[in-house]
Amino acid sequence: MATVVIADDHQIVSEGIARLVDLTHQVVGIGVDATELLQLVKQHQPDLIITDISMPGMQLNTTLSLLKRNCEKAKVVCLSMHDEPEIVKAAFEYGADGYVLKHQAGFELAKTIEKVLAGEKYVPEELKNIIEKSTELTARQLDILKLLAQGLSAKKVALELNISSKTVEYHKYKMIEALELKSASELIAYAHSRNLL
Repeated sequence: MATVVIADDHQIVSEGIARLVDLTHQVVGIGVDATELLQLVKQHQPDLIITDISMPGMQLNTTLSLLKRNCEKAKVVCLSMHDEPEIVKAAFEYGADGYVLKHQAGFELAKTIEKVLAGEKYVPEELKNIIEKSTELTARQLDILKLLAQGLSAKKVALELNISSKTVEYHKYKMIEALELKSASELIAYAHSRNLL
């Protein structure tokens, strides 16, 4: 029986997941934001972490790397309403072991948990098809695009991510090229249309 920490800013969601998980494993903590999640993980050293990726304080890259650093043995399953391929890929690049869409949790979560605890990376079939059809954006490009789409200048993005402004501009150009767009404003519109905020 694995120990599990769950985090979601919607209590009804986390309680529903806890009931499902408690059938086969032991829930040792439930958090409502990234800060509480990190505290629970440090305290309980769980075998499995199931976390929403859109809750307060959640920066995918920082939070996932901190979770792994604070509890190396823990497997991480991301729970999300986002099916954008860029976000799914970034989650895995930053250390996720599984990814489940919230609307599929009832029938996919148990399977994902067992696969992940057995040492596999797991993505439900529906998401695999979405990922395979997607345009390649790296996790770093996704980080940059999210911040640009939030209205930050290249200089502020560089400060936030601890990289140079030239690197931001380079990635911006590469994203415009990869997505076959014409300008930075089209890139921002693309980010908004894909909910990459």
